[in-house]
Amino acid sequence: MRKIDELGVFWVEGHVDDELHGRLRFDPEDEGITLSLIGTFDAVSPNGSDELIRILGWIGTDKVTLERCYSAGIYHRSPGIPESNYRASELLLGHHASEPSPEFQSVFVSLSDLENWIGRSGITRESQSGVERNQRDFELTYSLKSLDSESCSFSLGEIELRFAWSTEGDPLSSVTLKHWPVLKVTYNEKRSLEEIRADVGLLESLVTLCTGNPTSIDSLSLRRPDIRVTMISGAEGTEEQKVEFFAQPLRYSDPAERKPTHQHRMLFTYDEIGGIAAIAKWLDTAPRFRRALNSFVSVWRAKQMFAENRFLNVTFAAEAFHRITQGGSYMDDEEFERLLQSYIDSTPEEHHDWLLGRISYGNDLPLVKRLRQLAGRSAPVTRSLIKNKGQWAHFLARVRNELTHVGERSRSFGGTELFFLTESVISVVRVCMLLECGVDAERLKSKADSYALTWYKPRLEGALEVVRHDFTNPK
Repeated sequence: MRKIDELGVFWVEGHVDDELHGRLRFDPEDEGITLSLIGTFDAVSPNGSDELIRILGWIGTDKVTLERCYSAGIYHRSPGIPESNYRASELLLGHHASEPSPEFQSVFVSLSDLENWIGRSGITRESQSGVERNQRDFELTYSLKSLDSESCSFSLGEIELRFAWSTEGDPLSSVTLKHWPVLKVTYNEKRSLEEIRADVGLLESLVTLCTGNPTSIDSLSLRRPDIRVTMISGAEGTEEQKVEFFAQPLRYSDPAERKPTHQHRMLFTYDEIGGIAAIAKWLDTAPRFRRALNSFVSVWRAKQMFAENRFLNVTFAAEAFHRITQGGSYMDDEEFERLLQSYIDSTPEEHHDWLLGRISYGNDLPLVKRLRQLAGRSAPVTRSLIKNKGQWAHFLARVRNELTHVGERSRSFGGTELFFLTESVISVVRVCMLLECGVDAERLKSKADSYALTWYKPRLEGALEVVRHDFTNPK
């Protein structure tokens, strides 16, 4: 996301006559969205409050909406006018929102690593001659051409792959050609910003699952038919107004400092996964297990995480994903209800709440069975990595239990072992998630010996051996 550092005029929603001048800043790698104002709003208590407010304004010719703002303190200069500071959760540039929850009908999103995942470019080098060092005569020609877009319908609208381009530089000395893919989602009707962000999050997660690397938003713009550009004359134009969205990402790096992810290191490229139709299928299917997915991809999105927390996040996600998509219980639900009722009938009434708290979830499958079933489903792809799925599930479940039920004599595990155990769960679950969303099983099977799934295979074997030895040798 681009940085913003602009002067402007601002007011609290509903108090347009209470204007203050100030400085709006956004830095995705620093403090996020900050607003520094000269003076204080009459509409806001000078002592501050926990209330979140909406602040509107202008920077240059651009409308500004700052969502869910809270006071970051008032600085009293001596002598002088006090300076009030605010932080905002979200920033809309190009629109003054009026409804409680802003709504839009289409979104354009550019993601880091998307160009590497797509693997297409409109830039080609057409001819070259005499470019060796010390040669004075040479000819070198580059061209930039448009690429065809692709689209597919899903339950809420349409997903489309487009390609954007730009040129920069001085034609006398240098010219920079830029070409990048953009995903556009057009909805059948207006959707809240919260719903749109959730769908964008699904797109981020899909790219992360396929590439194996964290993905972040480079640009996100919104549109809707009734918000149109304003002409110089003040009249409304025919084009929809571009509304840029900004929010501080969990993890972000400057595009100039990123290392590209090469396709041979990815589990799946865009074409291998099935193209735009696979993305449409993902948008329809993945919301079912969104909470499990969010926990799962958190290990990529967090800037840093302890090995224990990383392991627990992934095993929690695996358990939740299995429960949502496959369910499963130890006995028939009706039989369990009868058994539970018999226990309640035999227990004094004052202990009923305690008993229900202890055994009401007792019919759920244990983690070891869930992991074994997930490994079984992903077996065509992960069999050579996991090998004995029963033993693998057994040791991972025991490690999870040791980490969650900490006591005086609880075992501790090395960060190296936990890292590779976590990677094995990631491999199994990401395959199962892609299968759940309709990715062709034969295509997945062809990835069994890929770098993405085998780079740590010897290290996983070593980690399992260390854990096995630890459990078979009492303290």
